[in-house]
Amino acid sequence: MSTQPSPHHLDVPGGRLYYEVRGSGPLLLVIGQPMTSAPFGPVADLLAEDHTVVTYDPHGLGASTIEDPSRDVTPEIEADDLAYLVDAVGGERADVFGSSGGAIAALAFAARHPDKTGTVIAHEPPIAELLADAPYVRTAVDDIDDAYRTYGSGAAWGKFVSLVMHHGPVTDAGVQRAAWPPAGSDGEQGEAEDGEDVDGVETPLEASANSRPTTSCSSSAC
Repeated sequence: MSTQPSPHHLDVPGGRLYYEVRGSGPLLLVIGQPMTSAPFGPVADLLAEDHTVVTYDPHGLGASTIEDPSRDVTPEIEADDLAYLVDAVGGERADVFGSSGGAIAALAFAARHPDKTGTVIAHEPPIAELLADAPYVRTAVDDIDDAYRTYGSGAAWGKFVSLVMHHGPVTDAGVQRAAWPPAGSDGEQGEAEDGEDVDGVETPLEASANSRPTTSCSSSAC
């Protein structure tokens, strides 16, 4: 049986989704956020030996488009996108493995479309709203959004990295900046898009100039 991916596009409200289908058998969605289908390729190949595996690029990421870049892509929108994907591949119900922000989308999918949902494996969902420091995490996430809207994707990625590398509870002092790449790595220090440090944040080199942060993470803080 071939596990080579079959590429497809699907028009959905507010944009167009790119997705890949492998294998045959019970339907399994493998999703992340902010992560496209490509990094899931190796594991999707293995799972496709006995499943029909669907991976995709979420709204506004990779080869998927969004009609209104100013519109937040919420977990509810992504949940509906997953439902459209299930219909597109002719499935009735799908098991879902979601990682990070993809786990948030998977949980939203189960809540909004229980008739289409089988088993959900939510790997490390960033549900910071359930933590004692939720108000301070929310402030840090809002700061990421403000950095994107003011300075662009490079600055936002720098603040995002600082948040996910933070150790311990977040306090009213906020999140300390984190250099990227980390000390001891082979890479060079990232810079903001204008070549300067933005608000004390050193940003990752690999930040895509056309990437758009979505609120799958920020609605729950990842």
